[in-house]
Amino acid sequence: MQNTEENDNMLWWQKIRNDELSTALDVFPIGKNLKILEIGGRDGYQAKIISKKGYNITSIDIDPIYPQFYPVQKGTIDQLKFQENSFDIIYSSNMLQEIQNIEDIFKEIKKILKKDGIVIHIVPSSWWSMITNFWHYCFIPKYLIKSNKFQQIFKVNSKKLQIKENHNNIKSSKKNLKQLFFHPLGANTSFIHEIFYFSRFYWKKLFKKNGFNMINEKNCPYFYSAYSIFDFKFLNFRKFLAKIGITSCFCFIMKNKSNT
Repeated sequence: MQNTEENDNMLWWQKIRNDELSTALDVFPIGKNLKILEIGGRDGYQAKIISKKGYNITSIDIDPIYPQFYPVQKGTIDQLKFQENSFDIIYSSNMLQEIQNIEDIFKEIKKILKKDGIVIHIVPSSWWSMITNFWHYCFIPKYLIKSNKFQQIFKVNSKKLQIKENHNNIKSSKKNLKQLFFHPLGANTSFIHEIFYFSRFYWKKLFKKNGFNMINEKNCPYFYSAYSIFDFKFLNFRKFLAKIGITSCFCFIMKNKSNT
């Protein structure tokens, strides 16, 4: 039973990744040997699909996942020292929200992008953060019952609740509880901040501030959470919500402002 659930979960996330990538592929320039850089390639799943379309793709990730569908180089865009003006397309999917020094990454992207190149970023929406955290808070009692993280903060004896003497354990456990209750899904302080920072308005403002001109934007095809709740169920309704703006991800297509 567990293997069946795990397999269904894997198939669900592959469908999400396939359909979101299709949203981006619709605007990929047509041409052989176009050079693409994928940032945040994880296990190379999307890079493999892009490669099969005839593109010359390099995929990188600070912490690649194994086994891999396609080779993913370990490192960041600034660590790997790519040549200037070397890529026709720079692509990322649900990665930008994880980056602390995002302005530095944007500078590097502009440096290695060809003059007529495009940048495509798929990014999470406020809706995704809200629905994910709705389910997260529903599951908190389950987390606390099954996890020893909560017990690491307090030690119960027969008379009273006493704080554990090990200061390091207390500090670590408080961090765990902060993560549990504030539950940021990216590099922000809490999910409350992400209601603003994952909004369409904020993403567009961020890209403009860092020197990119928007040439197109799309809603990705589904409304879903980071949990596999109902996975393949209600697909038509999920698509309908995404069409009217209640989508889990946006797809932004841009050019370097200095080249437009």
